[in-house]
Parts: sequence; structure tokens; C-alpha cells
Amino acid sequence: MSRKHFSWLLFVTFVVAMLVLMLPSKTGQESGFEKTVLLPGLEQQVNDLSWIRFTGPGSDVIATLERKDDRWIVAEASGYLADWEKLKSLLSDMALAEVIEPKTANPAYYDRLGVEDIDAADATGLLVEFADSSSLPAVIIGKSAQGREGQYARLQGQSQSALINRTLDLPRERVDWLDREIIDISDAEVVEYEVTHPDGGRVMAGKVSADDENFSLQDIPEGREVVSEWAVNAPANTLASLNLEEVVAEEQIDWTDPVQFRLLTADGLQIEADLVARTLADADEAADQQHWIRLRAGIYTTAVDKAVEVEEADQEALQRASKINDRVQGWAYRIPKYRYESMSKRMADMLKSEES
Repeated sequence: MSRKHFSWLLFVTFVVAMLVLMLPSKTGQESGFEKTVLLPGLEQQVNDLSWIRFTGPGSDVIATLERKDDRWIVAEASGYLADWEKLKSLLSDMALAEVIEPKTANPAYYDRLGVEDIDAADATGLLVEFADSSSLPAVIIGKSAQGREGQYARLQGQSQSALINRTLDLPRERVDWLDREIIDISDAEVVEYEVTHPDGGRVMAGKVSADDENFSLQDIPEGREVVSEWAVNAPANTLASLNLEEVVAEEQIDWTDPVQFRLLTADGLQIEADLVARTLADADEAADQQHWIRLRAGIYTTAVDKAVEVEEADQEALQRASKINDRVQGWAYRIPKYRYESMSKRMADMLKSEES
């Protein structure tokens, strides 16, 4: 071999060696570490669970979810419906979660992963507990891994922490565990609405035909004009995808002198609502008011209709009303201020100023 060829071979060997050194070392997932299930037994009994609790920093209970008959409810929200889709997704992910890499067993480093005990006020993880009858261990879910897949976790009472192969959706606010949609009535269905204030003020608008795009405001004072079609149409859309901000039993709210809102759909479904604004006990400003609504559903009937049997065509509306009542009866919902204001419009809000 010539000296020139030998030098070239040495150069190639050097380059290959350097490339090997530069390659990243194998992670726990790529090495001989054997993956294990985070919560053995959860997958087998996930459909039989009836109790699960989520606790945050300072041992503050976020939500306790319990199964009652065929429904999951949130105990701390007076037993209101839980968001089953969110819970189902979480349980599925937890049942399939695998430990892909062991992490620190030194408590001094737990806070870096967010798996320190949650009794500390500055803890960052969440504790998930199951019923004692399940024999499943409680687990602290920590921070998401940076720059790679997964999330850190540690079984309560064990020193070894771990990286799991999933990132879990764990809400930190109680309201996010609730089934937040109250009702959903599209404005395309609505043919009439009415607002009645305690002082007798009244706003009523309707469509001549269900195919009309816009609502016609009734009883407009002589010489006045509506400010815009949008202003008249807006209240008809206030029950579309209406979500709660808080829910309590309706008897916990003072319903004295409510604004009454009524909405009628083309198929005869009638929704009636009471609306009140209540100032918080420790607040002085109107901005600190809370806006509450309670609902009831039925079908629109005239005096003649009440004297005869409900027609078969009305049965669907009756069933729909029954389903809505099954959900909302007995509950008071705190709703966004803008929704409340749209459902409590006055005639003056619909009209141009007299000067204009």
C-alpha cells in the first residue's frame, strides 16, 4: 500500500471515529430497559371504576368524580354532571401509559420533574387517587418532558420517579371537569323571542316565516327605527352553545325580580329562562356581579291546543323538551356577562336615539 493511500485510510478512520463519538447515547427507551405499565390492573378494571379524585398543590381537592347509575358526577359541584368524554380519554391514556425510563429517586430533585408530594403549597404536580376497593395506587403526575415525548410521574409512597410515554390531559380547575354545555338552540331554529323586565318593560321579535333571515321587532314606537338588524337578531342566538362558568342548586340563588326570557323554535319547542345579576358579598362594583340563569323547556300551546291531545308531530318537541329538563331542572348556572346582557335587552337598546 502506498504512503498516500495509507494516509487517506487513516483520515477516513478518524472521521468515522469522530462521527461515532458525536452520536447521542441511547436513552432508557432505546437501551435494555424494559418498559412497564404505569398502573398495572387499571386497563382490566377501567370500566368498573366508580370513584376517582384529583388533588392539587396544598392538598386542595380539585374534583371528586363518582359514578351514579349511568352517569359520572362531580361531588364538589353539588353532584352535577361530569365531562364524561374528558374522563374517558384520561382513563384510556392512564391505562395504556408505560414507564419508558426510570428517573430520580432522590426527593431533593422531585420538584424538577413536578413529582414532589402535593401537600406542599408550591408543588406543581397533581395527585390522582382511585377507590380503595380498586387496589390501584395513587399517582402523582408531574411536568411534561421537554424536547421529547412523555410526562413525569411517581407512584405515591414510592421513591422512584419515571418518564411515561404519554402526556395526560389533567384540568386544574373544577369547572373544567364539569359537562359545561347547558343548552344549544341555534338561531336558525328560532322563530320568536320575548324579553320581559320586572318593571313591565318588554321586547318581542319574530319571523313572519321560518325561512326569513331577520327578526322583526314588534311594537316599535311611532317615528323610531331599529338601530340595526344585528341588534334585533342577536338575542335569538343567546342559547346557542351556552356554556356554564359555575353551577349550583337553584335554591342557592335569590330569584327575586328576574328578567324573563322566552324563546320559541319552528318545531314548537319553547324555552323559558329567569335571569338575575347578583353582586358578590364582598364586592362593591357592578363589575363584580355574577349573572345567573335557570331554564325550563316545554312546547308552545294555545288555549285551543291545551283542550286537545298533543298531535303526533309535537311528540319530537316534547321529547326534546323532556331531555333538556332532565339536564337543567333544579340547577342555576352562572353565565358570561355578554350572554346575560343579550337576553335582557330593552326596547331602547334596539332603537336609534331620538336625536338621530
